[in-house]
Parts: sequence; structure tokens; C-alpha cells
Amino acid sequence: MSGKHNGVQARVKAVAPDAVYVHCKAHCLNLAIVHACKIPCVRTLMATVQEVGFAFDYSAKRLEAYLDELSANDDVQAAMDKKTKLQTLCETRWVSRSDALTTFKHAFPVVVHSLENLNQDSDEKAGLHLAAVSRFEFIIALIVCEHALRLLVHLSVFLQDQSCDMLAALEECKVVIAQLRGERTDDEVWNALFQEAVDLAQAFDIQPCIPRRAGRQQHRNNAPADTPSEYWKVTLYNVFVDHLLMELEERLIVAEPKFKAFNLLPRKVNEFDEEHFNVTFDAYNADIIGDRDDFRAEVQRWTLRWNMAAHKPVSVCDTIKCTNRHLYPSVFNVLVALLTIPVSTATAERSFSCLKRLKTYLRSTMGQTRLQNLAVLHTHSAIDVDVEKIIDIFADKKKRNLNFVF
Repeated sequence: MSGKHNGVQARVKAVAPDAVYVHCKAHCLNLAIVHACKIPCVRTLMATVQEVGFAFDYSAKRLEAYLDELSANDDVQAAMDKKTKLQTLCETRWVSRSDALTTFKHAFPVVVHSLENLNQDSDEKAGLHLAAVSRFEFIIALIVCEHALRLLVHLSVFLQDQSCDMLAALEECKVVIAQLRGERTDDEVWNALFQEAVDLAQAFDIQPCIPRRAGRQQHRNNAPADTPSEYWKVTLYNVFVDHLLMELEERLIVAEPKFKAFNLLPRKVNEFDEEHFNVTFDAYNADIIGDRDDFRAEVQRWTLRWNMAAHKPVSVCDTIKCTNRHLYPSVFNVLVALLTIPVSTATAERSFSCLKRLKTYLRSTMGQTRLQNLAVLHTHSAIDVDVEKIIDIFADKKKRNLNFVF
């Protein structure tokens, strides 16, 4: 899809050179998390959580031991909010892993006690899992990753909203990046996270420690540090947050020339300076009516109008509804072009997900026309349908002996 030379992007640009390729922001956020989680400590954490989740999910004996320990621990039950099982990590939607890590953190006492009981019953795999989760390296990585991913959950939901435009998406991404950067330099945030990890570890006699350092180390961080807090802050927290910030800035904050036109919105029109004017005119030259001087005069009238207005629309869609296309033809065309730039493809992909509920093995003989009709009804289920009217139309078509598929 994104190939610059032989992909769909290149083929579309060959037909429409002014078309803008915008990668789905929700997918960009997912890719940023994927690449940030490639550091060894976080990668080991994810693999361990997944293996432990599968161990309890696919074994009736282990699941029974887990449920017995959970029923005896009222504090964990209250923290898990009526959840009774560990969540496995989603292979595609990495933002959703925040819920799985949160559930694992709350259920950590139950998991450890369950593995200890299973280990006493000669369950070898339970012993291996117990050794993996009983390390301070695992606990501190769990606390840090759960905290960082939890900050991105609301952004992911916002980027998949149908009413989200590109300007709102970019602004919210900048807010999240600023929040992460602020916590990166705030010692109180790290001290709170480290203390939470220490409290969780001390309940099971796990002492905060620094891995053995060697003069020449190639497979793990070998940063000099005097205390465990300083070591894990330098080798885990700072590295993970820095990598995440770099990925978010590169993938979400894209300096596309056509995005400069978002400053034509009423609430940002005073920021539309000479640089924005030149970039917008060159980027939307095919959509602008008249020459540069005509467009400059139209922008000046547009700026004066919204400086005099008491109520200013926020989104691109609301601005278009308030724009007279005869008085501001070029601005109207630019706003319409901005409205066609999608934020994400989540809405279109939701229609793909309904196929597994419609085209089942019990409906293997369903034709293409009926499948399309059912998919439309399922995807747009919020729209009211007058069934009686459809039946009347169907009866009328049948009387005329026309081929009509209901």
C-alpha cells in the first residue's frame, strides 16, 4: 500500500499527482509501540506475560488453581474489577496490551501463589514461569510498560473516532508527546513507579537489585549506577520512553505541506502567516481560483471575518458549513480538500470484521448479493429501516416479475 515506487501510493499519484498519502494514524501509533517494545527487557516481559497467560488459559488444572487463589484474595478481586482470567496479549493491537498488563499487575499475587502451588505438585513449566516472574527485572519492566502504554490508550480510541479530523489528531498527539516528555524529566514520576515495583516485590521477598556487571558486556545494558533505582531509570525507563517518543514524533507528527492549510480554520486563522500562505498556495494551486494576489485578498477577508465573529467553529466540517462558497471559493476548495484527508482507516476496517460473523461455515452457500446486503445492514445497524416499506417494495417488484434479491 505505501510503496513509493510500485505500491498503491505510487499508482494513485500517477493518476492524481496532487493526492496526499497519509498513513493511518491509529496504525502509526501501533507501529510506534511495536518498535519501542523491541528493547530486550521489554521484549522479555511481553514474552513472559504471554506464556503465563497461555499456561493458565489452556490448562484446566492450572486455571482451577488460579481461580482457587483468586477466590481467596478479596483485594485482588476488587482491583481486577470482576475479571476472573488473565488476558493474553493481542498480536496486532499493541495499545490493547495495556489492559493485559494492568490485569497481570493486579493479579500478580494470585499468579505467584498459583505457580508455587503448581510447582509443589511437580509441574515443571509452573516452576519455569515462577522463576521468570520472580525477578525484579520483570517486575520493574511490568510497572514501567503498563504506565507508559496506559497513557496511549485514550489517544488510540480518539484516533479511531469518525468525527476526528487531522488537525485535532495532530494536536492530541502533541499533547501526549508533551506529557511523556514531561514525565521523562520528572523525578517524582520515576520515584513513584520504582516504589510501586519495590512494594510489589517485597511482598514476595524479591529484593531490588542490579544485574551483574562485566567489563565487556554486549547483550544487556552495563551502565554504571550506585543504586538499583538509578540503574533501572537509566537502562529501562529512560531508554524505553526515549524510544517511544522518537517513534511517536516520527510517525505521528508528519510535516506535510498541505497540512499548513489547517491554520485557515477560524480558531487558528491568526497563525496563518506569510510562510503558511506560500506553502498553501503552492500545495493547493490546482484548487485555488485566481492568482496569488486574488488568493491573498480572499485570505485577508477570511481572517477579518472570523476576527469579528463571536462564535468560531472548531472542526473542518463545521467550518465548511459556515463558509459561503461564492464569497470564498478558494478557501472553500481548500477546506474540502482538507476534509478528504483521512485520519485513520479504522472505520473502513470495521466492515471487514463483520464478515467473520456473516460468512460462517453454516452459510457457506450464501451468494455475493445477499452477503453484500447483509454486510450493509450489519455495518449501518444504527440507521432505522422501515421493514414494512421494504416488504411493499419487494411485493411490488415480485408482481412485475423482476429479479430482486431481498
